[in-house]
Amino acid sequence: MNMAKSFEKTFLEFLQVVAGCAICAFAMACFALPYNMVVSGVSGIGRVLNHYAGISVSMTVAVVNIALFVAGALILGKKFAASIAVGTFAFPLFLGIFQNLEMLHHLVDDPLLAAICAGVLDGVGLGIVIRIGGSTGGIDVPAIILNRKLGWKTATVISAIDISIFLIQIPITKPNGIILGILYALIYSVVMNHMILLEQGGMQMMICSDRTKEINERLLELGYGTTLLKARGGYMQGDKEVIICATSNRTLHRAKRAALEIDDKAFITITSISEVNGNGFTLILPDEDYVDDPDERHSGAHQ
Repeated sequence: MNMAKSFEKTFLEFLQVVAGCAICAFAMACFALPYNMVVSGVSGIGRVLNHYAGISVSMTVAVVNIALFVAGALILGKKFAASIAVGTFAFPLFLGIFQNLEMLHHLVDDPLLAAICAGVLDGVGLGIVIRIGGSTGGIDVPAIILNRKLGWKTATVISAIDISIFLIQIPITKPNGIILGILYALIYSVVMNHMILLEQGGMQMMICSDRTKEINERLLELGYGTTLLKARGGYMQGDKEVIICATSNRTLHRAKRAALEIDDKAFITITSISEVNGNGFTLILPDEDYVDDPDERHSGAHQ
């Protein structure tokens, strides 16, 4: 990768982290906090300090994030600090901006609708950041430190910290706020996972047939990539070939129909896969047109 492309890639990732942090901060400041919902992460600590000491949530988030950033840099090194630097400073900055824009608070009248909006927006924002390997800092830092130094599982530590932060907010939160906060957390978890896997998944077909060669050629002719695996039938113990073909969700039925048109008794299993990498999915390599003679074919990657 040349310098120009490397800079462009880094700049685009920077913009994505900033955009993700802005969306998360908007969700928190304009939908969750105005309705006094319990919230996870450092923002939850901010809610508690705001209640007892009057310190703004954004100020608490900024101070704690910076302290954790410094701790991460000292314990895990500059490379780790660089990976969380943008999120560490961008999230509290945007949170402060949105908290001061009171005309954006209570954009909806229904607290339930606010919890749904907060969950969807926060999930989208976090998904954008995590998709590129970024972080908003906060409680990710102690979890990663404990993982690196003591071998504790990062997800377990983050969950334990989040639960603790939820619990300390219960005395200052009405039951409605607790229930709405739990709903908000559930929604953003689901949306975040979908965002992380957005356009990365697909379907995988495994085709076993007495007419494997014909089916394989038909799939290749239609533009699908295939892999042939040597197999042995469990009952008759005869040697067979199994076709593996990865497709997008939209083109699955076209590939399946093509196989069944050749052999309507073909044994086909279809599996949903979370992520597909390679030509046609995450890479676009120059492919040749279909050539019916295997001896005359060559890889499109080396044309």
